[in-house]
Order: sequence, then C-alpha cells, then structure tokens
Amino acid sequence: MQSQTADVFALRLAHTGTLVAYRMLPNPDIPRDWNILAFPINPQYTKQGTLDGGVGFDEHGKVLDPAYPDARQYGEYSYYKPREAYALKRAIQRRQQQLRSYYESVSTATGTPDPTQQRAARIAETFVGPIGDNRGESTGQTAADGAIVRDLANTYVWTADGGFFAETTTTTDSVTETTAGSYTVKDMATVGAEFGFTVFGVGIGAQLDASLGGSHSVTRTRSRDASRSYALDVNCRPSGDLQAYSADGQARFGPDGSPRRVPGKVDAYRFMSFYLHESGDNFDDFFHKVVDPLWLADSSAPNAAALRQTQQSDRKPPCWRVLHLVTFVSRILPPVPAADAPPLEQDLIRADIVSNYELVRRLDPYVRQATGTRTALAAATRAALTTHLPQLLAHEEAIRRFLTDYYGVTE
Repeated sequence: MQSQTADVFALRLAHTGTLVAYRMLPNPDIPRDWNILAFPINPQYTKQGTLDGGVGFDEHGKVLDPAYPDARQYGEYSYYKPREAYALKRAIQRRQQQLRSYYESVSTATGTPDPTQQRAARIAETFVGPIGDNRGESTGQTAADGAIVRDLANTYVWTADGGFFAETTTTTDSVTETTAGSYTVKDMATVGAEFGFTVFGVGIGAQLDASLGGSHSVTRTRSRDASRSYALDVNCRPSGDLQAYSADGQARFGPDGSPRRVPGKVDAYRFMSFYLHESGDNFDDFFHKVVDPLWLADSSAPNAAALRQTQQSDRKPPCWRVLHLVTFVSRILPPVPAADAPPLEQDLIRADIVSNYELVRRLDPYVRQATGTRTALAAATRAALTTHLPQLLAHEEAIRRFLTDYYGVTE
C-alpha cells in the first residue's frame, strides 16, 4: 500500500477569526512511501497447504482439508481453478489484441503534402540528386509491440521426476527516453573587382561585385533507451521425493523390488501466475474474495485497522494484483483402491497406472497434436483409448476433462 503524509490547514476570516473550512494538502517535504500489510487470505478462496482441497490419502480414500468438505467430488477448490485461470488468460489476450488493433490503425503520414517541403526538396535535388520522400509513414507497429503487454499470464509445470519448468514467460512496461540537439553552420564569401582607364582623354571605369553564399544545417540526435521491464520471478521447490518410508526411516519396496510411493502425494501439477495492471476490479476482488472477511471486520490488529481505512468502496482506487491458479493436479493412487473410491481411480489402479499424470504421459504421444480445439482433443482421446487403453473407455469424459485442463484447451 502506498501512503503519503498530508497537512491539515484551518481557513479562518482575517478580521473575525471565524472558521471557514479545513484543507488537506500533501506535505512536499515528505515523499510517498510504500507499506507492506500482511493479511490472512480467505480460506474459501485459496488456502496454503492444499492445491485442490485435498491433503493426501488414507485407507478410506482422499483426505480433505476442513475448509473444503466437498472436494471429494470434481470441482474448483483452493488454488485449483482452471476455469478462472483460462478466463483471465482469454481476457488478457483480448485486451492485447484490441490495443494492437488500435496502434496499428494509427498513421503518422500527413494527408496533404507540404508545399514548402516540396520546394525545398526540389532545390536540394539540384545539388545532391534525388532525395526521395521524407514523409515516412509509421503504422505504430513498434509502439504496439511495446505497449500492448500490460498484463502477464505465465504458465509453469512441476513434476516429481523433472522438477520445475517455465512454459511461457512475458515481460511488460518498456520505457524509452530520447534526447536531441542541433546546431547550424553558415558560410558566406564575397568577391569584388574595380578597374579604370582613359581613352583619348575620356576616362572609363567599371566595377564588378560577386557574392557567393551557402548555408549548411546539421542536426545530430542522440537517443538513450532505458528499458525497465517487469517480469514475474516464480520459484517452485517442493520435495520430489515420493518414496514411502517405514517408522524407523527405512525405504520401503514392493515384492518386485520397485520403490513404493506414498499414496496421495502430488507427483505433477500445472499452474499459471498472473500480473494484472491497476484496475478497480482488483480492488473489488481483494475486499470481496481475497482477504479473510472475518479478520477484516473483527480483528484489532493494526494491519486490519489500516485495511479498513483503505476500504473506499465509493471510489474503488485502482490496484495491481499478482495471483497463482492451478490448472492440473495429479496425485499418487494407492496400490489397492478404497471401497468407496471413484470408479476412474479403481480402473486406473487395475490398469497399473499410478496417477493422472502417468495417464497423461501414456496418452500424450497420441493426443499432443490435437490440442488446438476441444473437438479435436475429444476425437484424439477416444481414438487413443480405443486403441491402447480400452478398459478406460467408460471414463472417456472424465479423462478428456483433465486432459483439457492439462493442455489448456479453451476453445
């Protein structure tokens, strides 16, 4: 939060001292300052420690976080909000396209030629030859490239096997400063001659003056580009150790010697990080969705009191925002499904597929070229399941759903 110190002045009539009004003016001697106000996030919006409303598995199946008692069914819980994430991304792309169209529609070419410029060009051409048309047209492409990116939407992937990987990253806000100077040099030379003589007593005289003048103007421009780019620097370092251990710390292995994995641990997830430029909508989202409403209304903490003072709902001062939303989560399935486990989980275990991410890896060679539209992905998914995993055809719709989330198919 940005703060500034203001002085309050009382305006009074000079002859009676009657108070007329109060005026509040910023103190010019104290610059603006930034303050960091920590606050708890509304657990119904996102909650630390759970990506999708679950916290692991036990003998009865998925263990739920108390804030998300309905997370056993498919839905959007905690950070897992693929629909909101892709809606934000589409909105950002739409704004960028609108700005690009605006800048590309701008032309700096004049509608009518300048007659003075034309005459000057003809005179100059008699000395230096053709110089062409200096009324160059700019379509605003350079300006568009530097100005259309105001929001950021970056995509990241983490897997237990491969670690953290940034799929798409962008930067915004480039500033260019240009300084220029000019000088003019003029040269002038004059030549004169005079002579006289007498013929038969008659005097004859003559005088000749010749002037040669020239003018040379030189303009030098020095540009200084100062680029200040804003980017999201995202770090993700969860433990990739899925190994199960006994109570005494010894690694556990199966009958065939393969390591046993801990059921319920996350083995892969995808998420998107957003930077949203200043907007009154972000102000509404902060007070109505992000901050914990009970803490904001009832807490006596100094930060809560400060935030209550900034809650100017009538003005909605613009705020920028950074948020992270998960679009795909995969967890290790137990070796023996629980009695009330979802049918898809039971059939995945019977097919010796340990997680949703493992299923994605098996289907990826057959569907990766069909992720342009939902229709194409649906056809490729059905063909792949029919050929390679027919025992999962009954769950085609559910499989297509998390493939859509994983690949980010929105159309």
